[in-house]
Amino acid sequence: MSISLLVMMVEGGLVELRQLEYFLACCDHGTFTAAARSLHVVQSAVSTSIARLEREVGARLFDRTATSLVLTEAGQAIVVPARAALRARAEVGDAVAALRGDIAGEVSLGALVNIGGAIDLAEAFATVHRRHPGIAIVMRQNPRGSEGNIRGIRDGSLDLALFGGNDDDIPGATVEWLAVEPLVLVCHPDHRLAKRGGFVVADLVDERVIDYPPGWGTRAVVDRYVPQRRSVIEVADQTFGTQLARKGFGVTLVPESVARDQPEVAVMACRDREMSWHIGIAHAADLTPSSAARAVLEIVRSVAGRVARTR
Repeated sequence: MSISLLVMMVEGGLVELRQLEYFLACCDHGTFTAAARSLHVVQSAVSTSIARLEREVGARLFDRTATSLVLTEAGQAIVVPARAALRARAEVGDAVAALRGDIAGEVSLGALVNIGGAIDLAEAFATVHRRHPGIAIVMRQNPRGSEGNIRGIRDGSLDLALFGGNDDDIPGATVEWLAVEPLVLVCHPDHRLAKRGGFVVADLVDERVIDYPPGWGTRAVVDRYVPQRRSVIEVADQTFGTQLARKGFGVTLVPESVARDQPEVAVMACRDREMSWHIGIAHAADLTPSSAARAVLEIVRSVAGRVARTR
């Protein structure tokens, strides 16, 4: 289904915007119950709305399994048009609010599990609240890390996304780089590499390396610079990874600001490669962010700049 056809159905009263909102909540959360919880409505309201939407578009949108909702081909076809229709509604409200001088609304932000000391997000969000109390920030965390956040920017489920990794161009996204810091090796103080005070890439070929999941920014940097390594575990938390290293389970590569906060570990820089972890914030390249999203972006940028200047 095209965007224009879905918009015509909305304008003709065949489809309500609230039905599209419920549909997208089901896409994002995977079950009627979770979608209802996110929307603060009862579960029956969501399932009834989806059934009505399916009748009106003339196709089943989800396959119902025992544990989740799975998009059908028809459901996949209307995700982008549905997001576009809701975005158009939000843009109308944003334009009216701007005329009144108000900056308000919801901003969905893709978060990272570990951001270290690169950006003081707590300070950024507190500043948003002080300056623009009408803005509500909804943080989303994707198990695919930075890769999942960028996907959310492209499919319209996120207004802004934080991500880390290499400083490559990202198709479909407008990127602002906020900070950069080295990846360092963390290990037990009695480890053979700790006694050298540094390491080279070749040192890691036979080491027990504690890795992070595919899609994470740190994983992307390590995959680029240390493609040959012996990965013994993947963990979804850099703090836990450094704790494992402190226990002698293996060695791990993390941003310097993460390593700096860990006690009783040896921390070493790479001597033959410049392993840099870049952190940025992005929005969709083909969309103009709302005034609320622009306000959040400006404040996050400002706070990141202050952290960089004080280092």
